[in-house]
Amino acid sequence: MDAKELIAQANAQQPQLIAQFKKAVASDQLAHAFLFTGPRGRGQGLVADWLAMRLMCRNVTADGQPDGMCDQCQRIASNEHPDVIQLAPDGNSIKVDQVRFLRDEFTKTAVEGNQKVFIVAGADTMTSSAANGLLKFIEEPVGQQTALLIAENRAQILPTVVSRTQVVDFPALGPEQMQSSLMAVGFTATQAELVRTLTDSSEVAAEWLVDDWFQQAEQAVGNLVTATLKKDDTAFTMVQTNLVPLAGEPARARVLLAMMAQAWRDILLSRTGDVPVRFSAGSTWQRDGQRYTTATLLAVLDIVLAAPQRLQKNINFQTTVESTVLESQFKLAGLS
Repeated sequence: MDAKELIAQANAQQPQLIAQFKKAVASDQLAHAFLFTGPRGRGQGLVADWLAMRLMCRNVTADGQPDGMCDQCQRIASNEHPDVIQLAPDGNSIKVDQVRFLRDEFTKTAVEGNQKVFIVAGADTMTSSAANGLLKFIEEPVGQQTALLIAENRAQILPTVVSRTQVVDFPALGPEQMQSSLMAVGFTATQAELVRTLTDSSEVAAEWLVDDWFQQAEQAVGNLVTATLKKDDTAFTMVQTNLVPLAGEPARARVLLAMMAQAWRDILLSRTGDVPVRFSAGSTWQRDGQRYTTATLLAVLDIVLAAPQRLQKNINFQTTVESTVLESQFKLAGLS
């Protein structure tokens, strides 16, 4: 992502926080240490990079934005600026040698100018000893230093660290912001409508684009729901041949079940009014769904919503979905 695009996305995802930071920098009231908290995908990294650019940009615009064109902004965007130290977990956690490197950097003055920025992603993965090792440097910065700690789980951060930072809770993206963010990472407008019902994290959603997983999942679920709605026996074959290969890790299996639930919500809602187009098979469902009463469709939705509980009881994914399809078709046939 180039600098100008990064700036645009930061402003689009968290406009209120950007406005607050602009005001703090302009009035010289910016704290020296921040803790950005909230589920990933809410723009924490973007805002951190934006703030680093704002502090170092050579040509800040009249409205307080970094210009995105100078060498400072461009090097920060490409993670090549010597005075913007970016650290992320190596595997599942931030390792001791990474913390040692960070502590060494805290003691050094800036290579260019007089400003240094430290961006630590996954700060909640540091051990207590590692976090304690950073305390004195957070408390007593050398020169003009700004530390930005990013953590999904605030409860995993030492209270002493929390008390010495200004905590910024990142709110969930609004519908329009989330839609724009999803389209920016590669989803179509229709796909983004569905994704917004499944997650509030654009980062998590972006992982679904790898190897066309999301497109395959939407088609597989759409075909399965269509077959179920028509009480077609091929639905059971679809579970094994189309859905099971896509389930993989538990998180993906849960997404597939959530997608099924959203499909049946759309079928139910289509009886009473307009529904945003989320599935390619949506128009077919609107016609076929009219054959059933609202009570019947509600009962099927209840069956589908209960599917995740079966997974939690260690019932495997294939058995869970097959049972859900069977019970749903019985309900649609008026046999239960």
